[in-house]
Amino acid sequence: MIWKPTHPSATPMTTSPTQSENLHMYVNDTAAMAKHIENAFAQQCKDADVRSHIAAHQLIEKMHSTLAAQRAEMERQAHALSSGVGAALKEAVTNLTGALAGLYGQVRKHPISRILRDNYTALSLACVSYEMLHTTALGLGEKTVADVALRHLGELTPYIMALTNIIPEVVLVELAKDDPAIDVSVAKKAVENTLGAWCQ
Repeated sequence: MIWKPTHPSATPMTTSPTQSENLHMYVNDTAAMAKHIENAFAQQCKDADVRSHIAAHQLIEKMHSTLAAQRAEMERQAHALSSGVGAALKEAVTNLTGALAGLYGQVRKHPISRILRDNYTALSLACVSYEMLHTTALGLGEKTVADVALRHLGELTPYIMALTNIIPEVVLVELAKDDPAIDVSVAKKAVENTLGAWCQ
């Protein structure tokens, strides 16, 4: 199935300066978000525990590449909407770093499973942020920004599904290190149950 954006025909932007500032704020926020998550993924790719799990490492590398490209694109959009990202982006980065700081860099008993959990959380935040940006841009007649936000959303949703599929196996393998009696074969059932919960 080929994913395609759908939106009303773009109309000339006839909004107030306040609404234009709101759009700039959303663009800066999403650029900051992508930058923060990109940096976290870059550090994870170097982590010895992550590198020991081939599937998790490959997934995080792909996510890092995607977020790096999205960050660059959102910074281009910020430049196009104003004189540049400048102080507004720096402020957004500072605010977002505070919001996401608790997700990364802490000592974990089961590091890979918790890292994947935090990545799921971060990508969920990214998805709803792109949804809000897409909606705002549609409302203001900014077709280019609306299309970019929707494309980025479409790039991230498969990663959330990929994390859903890999997390149970990682959790069980880590548990089995402390308790060999753990039945790691239930990973498939856990994934099926989780997907079933989403389909209700």
